[in-house]
Amino acid sequence: MRLMLPEKKQAIGLVGLGVMGRGVAENLIKNGYQVIGRDVSADALKWLESIGGVASREASDVTSVCDVVISFVVNDVQTEALLFGENGLAKTMRPDTVFIACSTMAPKFLRELSVRLAKIGVHLMDAPVTGGQIGAKNATMTIMAAGPTAIYERIQPILKSIGGKIFFLGTEAGMGAQMKVVNQLLCGVHIAAAAEALAMAKKHGLPLDTTLEILKSGAASSWMLGDRGPRMIADSFDDVQSAVDIFVKDLGLVLDSAKQASFAAPMAHTAFLQFLESSGHGLGKLDDAAVIRNYTE
Repeated sequence: MRLMLPEKKQAIGLVGLGVMGRGVAENLIKNGYQVIGRDVSADALKWLESIGGVASREASDVTSVCDVVISFVVNDVQTEALLFGENGLAKTMRPDTVFIACSTMAPKFLRELSVRLAKIGVHLMDAPVTGGQIGAKNATMTIMAAGPTAIYERIQPILKSIGGKIFFLGTEAGMGAQMKVVNQLLCGVHIAAAAEALAMAKKHGLPLDTTLEILKSGAASSWMLGDRGPRMIADSFDDVQSAVDIFVKDLGLVLDSAKQASFAAPMAHTAFLQFLESSGHGLGKLDDAAVIRNYTE
C-alpha cells in the first residue's frame, strides 16, 4: 500500500535513527522534507513520528515514495542486509533512485556496491560524514562525497540541509570512503594520544583541569583533545557519543586499507591496539574516551 504524503514535500528515506540519524532527521524535516524512517528500534520510530516523520515497517513504504534514501546504519554488514537481505530495499527500489551511504565502510565494499546497484538502475552516492552527534544535530557535519557528477548536483539541496561543509572527491565510488578512512586514522590517533598525555599528567600529580586547559590553549591542542578531554578527566563514559568498539572497527578499516596499499601505518597500529585492549577489558560499549583507562587502571 502506497503511503499518502503531502504533495508539496519531497519524501526522503532515512535508515538508521541512532545518535547521528536523529539529528539528520530533524534537519531534513526543518528544511521541508518528509522523512520516511526505518530502524530496528520501535522507540526510535516512535520518536520519529513525534517530530513529524513517518515510520516505515516495510521496505515498500520507503521505495514506493522516495527517490532518495539516506543510510546511517553502522557498517557494511548492516548495509548489505538493508539492501539485499530479507525485506531489503533493493528488491523494490525504482530505477533512478539515489542511495546515499553515510556509514564508515571499506572503500572496496563501496566500489562493489556501486556496480551491484547500477544493475538495477540505482545510483550510489558514497558520502561518509564526520562531525559526530553535535554536527548531525546542528547540520554542521563535513560530508565527503563521491559518485556521478549529475547525481551529486541533484542531491545538493539535501546534502546542504544536513551538512556544513560538502566536498566532492570525484566520480569513483569508494573515494569518499577512502577519505573517511584517512580521517578516522587521525581521529583515533588523536584520542589515544590525548589519553596518554592526560594519564601521564595524572601520574605526575598535575591538576588535570589545569592541564587540559593548558594543552587546549597551545600548539598541543586538537579537536579530539577538547572534546574527549573533559570526559577523560571526569572518568565519565556512560553518556556515549561514540563507543570504543566504533574505533576498533574504524581503525581496523584503516589498517586494512594500509595493507592493501603496502603502506606502513605505525601510528594507526598503535592506536588500534589501545582501543582493542580497551574493548578486551569490557569497555567496548563505553564512550571512546574510556581508552584512558588503559593507563589508569
